[in-house]
Amino acid sequence: MSGASVGEVDESGTAIRRVLVLSAPVGEGHVAAARALAGRMRALWPDAQVVEVETTGVGGGWRDPLLRVSYAATMRFAPGLYGFAYDTLAEHPRVAAVFKELSAGSLGRSLQPLLDYAQPDLVVSTYPMTSGGLAWLRRHGHLPGRAVAVVTDAAVHPFWLWPELDETWTLLPQSQRQALALAPDADVRVAPGAVDRRFRPGDQAAARADLGLRADAFVVLVTGGSLGFGGLEERVDAVLAGGAGVQVVVLCGRNERLRGRLLGRGLPAGRLTVRGWTERVAEEITAADVVVTTAGGMLATEALAVGRPVLFAAPIPGHGKAGAELTAAAGLAAVCDTASDVTATVRRLAEHPEELVALAERAAEFGRADLDAELAELAIRTSAQGSAKSRAQAGAGAPMRSRMPWPASARRNHHSDVPMPSATTEYEPAVDTIR
Repeated sequence: MSGASVGEVDESGTAIRRVLVLSAPVGEGHVAAARALAGRMRALWPDAQVVEVETTGVGGGWRDPLLRVSYAATMRFAPGLYGFAYDTLAEHPRVAAVFKELSAGSLGRSLQPLLDYAQPDLVVSTYPMTSGGLAWLRRHGHLPGRAVAVVTDAAVHPFWLWPELDETWTLLPQSQRQALALAPDADVRVAPGAVDRRFRPGDQAAARADLGLRADAFVVLVTGGSLGFGGLEERVDAVLAGGAGVQVVVLCGRNERLRGRLLGRGLPAGRLTVRGWTERVAEEITAADVVVTTAGGMLATEALAVGRPVLFAAPIPGHGKAGAELTAAAGLAAVCDTASDVTATVRRLAEHPEELVALAERAAEFGRADLDAELAELAIRTSAQGSAKSRAQAGAGAPMRSRMPWPASARRNHHSDVPMPSATTEYEPAVDTIR
């Protein structure tokens, strides 16, 4: 933006002053992407007020837990049912359209109080149902600013696509083509993965030393996402069978039962290292030679951003399988349908490093995409879209309204220098994150 701060008026005569970044606490990937985007925006646009909203809106107090629990239960106990529903809607867009309209209206009405109060210049959504709510608001005249849907999976499901929004960001050219086949009228772009700045190429030897991992091992990081699902124990056995020189690091996420079972095996840490919930995922990926996942999504994107190849081990039905196939088609990953495939692939990569290097180079090319540069271009497009009318309605430079339509209990403040709201009144002044 010619070196100008976003909060300043640029050549177009407009400026970005208020930004909303919307997600939902259904799995960690959508929230992680939103936090990464919000963090980068705050650093790049110091004069803009960037507020993160980690809920589906008014009524989120019951809706969010229901979505989270139902998703977790289905993936743990009936993943085939989830896969059937995902595939049915993906293969039958007209059927998907009916369910999309139902959810869009519900979410749109829930989000309308926030949008009416905030009047953002830019709103970004990392959750498909929330994007649908924004599309509904656009159709009903409650979304004057620029709206962007950020797809966090390689595969693009119909629920991700809302042509009413100004932009849809996808991860791969293959993703873009898939999206345009489903929604030819949408403005679909290929954009860098929405990952935190920590996910970048780093010193593997230093990361291993810091994490207490073997310097001479072929280190394989195994993960099933934040919920640790996808039959990880079988995948761990398959990786261990790849040879005595393999050290397996398992990220169990919030699945404490899985962690307990793996620790109960009593294997030495030099062969099997078991982690619970951790904030050091970037370092774990940097220390690994390859990442094995059943879930895909944000974890796969983060691994590629660090420059580590991804092996999809019998990926979970639905978005896991669809994303794995698309990522493999882009030459960035390998798909292993069975446990024996996992063992054979790990052994081959450990014994033939040239194959690993080729995969890593393609991953590194993906990781070199510049998200900050993409956000700078987005700022220009957003400023160009601004109008004197919308700025006047938004308060001509005033901060977001001091009273936001969410209970104080739903908020958390990221910055210690901003006072935490009290819970003495129904609605309190806005802070940087609303949950």
